[in-house]
Amino acid sequence: MKRKTTENGGPGGKAEMKKDWLECWKDMPQEKIQEWIERIPVHIQKLIALNGGNEYKEGRCKGQLKKRVH
Repeated sequence: MKRKTTENGGPGGKAEMKKDWLECWKDMPQEKIQEWIERIPVHIQKLIALNGGNEYKEGRCKGQLKKRVH
């Protein structure tokens, strides 16, 4: 959502940011939301492995394939 809401530059203020994020969320396909939800356990396991350290870069690991929801 951050990439989508800042593709034309950052928001002009808190109200604009809130409007942009709410609009982005409303327009987001359910499949995309489901993909995020399904990746939560992977993120948690990586954080546990790092003992909660801040070395973890959130997002897909290199080479990790995008799962399709049917």
